[in-house]
Amino acid sequence: MALLPPFSLVFDTTALIAGKSIDWQEFSRLGDCYVPEGVLTQIEFMCDRASEPETERVAREFMRFFPTSGWKKTGTKAEHPLLKPAPGHTLSKRARLALEVLECAYGMALRYPDRLIVLIANDQPMLQQVINLQTRNLCGMPVPALLQWVRSQRRPPVVNHHLQLMRATVNQMSVASTASSSKQAAQPISTPRRSLSTARNAPPTVRPGQYTAQRQRAELLSRQIFGFLFNLVALVVVFILVAATWRFFSPASFDQFWRNLPFVGTQK
Repeated sequence: MALLPPFSLVFDTTALIAGKSIDWQEFSRLGDCYVPEGVLTQIEFMCDRASEPETERVAREFMRFFPTSGWKKTGTKAEHPLLKPAPGHTLSKRARLALEVLECAYGMALRYPDRLIVLIANDQPMLQQVINLQTRNLCGMPVPALLQWVRSQRRPPVVNHHLQLMRATVNQMSVASTASSSKQAAQPISTPRRSLSTARNAPPTVRPGQYTAQRQRAELLSRQIFGFLFNLVALVVVFILVAATWRFFSPASFDQFWRNLPFVGTQK
């Protein structure tokens, strides 16, 4: 059985404020836990100036938990074209922090290609942006899905999907390396001159240019199909997670929304 890659969890402010000490301790069992510098600064700010007393209480609880928890602060970041704000668009404080967290998670994925980086956030637009990045070792999920994972010890579908992507990449690299080594070993030291009759009877060979063009078209089609399937699966997974989170926190509004859907309301 192939060994699983290590997991690294990156937490957004929305995820930390929704938790408590016992939850944070359980999260540590899944893998290394990281808090972006901007998130830690925001939590410290909330300790005395939060808009709600409960938020202030949770922030203080986390700041007591963090120093001895084994969790790590990280300033790792990497830019991506999809994460750049529109020219001339002014970001709010929350939007700037969300962008910093996304760049941190993406930077972690680039820095540690052998790990699966999981962004934990209760902000749906952030989770959608993670999907748009289409990075094989980066995914996201809300806190309820993370709690379900750690308590049931059953990996969420989005995690299994990205583990398969990582295995496929490793297998492709292994096959390519083996093929390259075999090709080098099979090359003869010298090639004897063929006779004229042998050259005349030799079967026609495919020109390198033709083979390359055919292979490029096949690879392009394969990438397009894979990209479509990847986006489809990711959207389904996110829809399920969002629906589960919504129903968990507000079952009444979710049931009202569900009954108003056309394909549900028409059923008798």
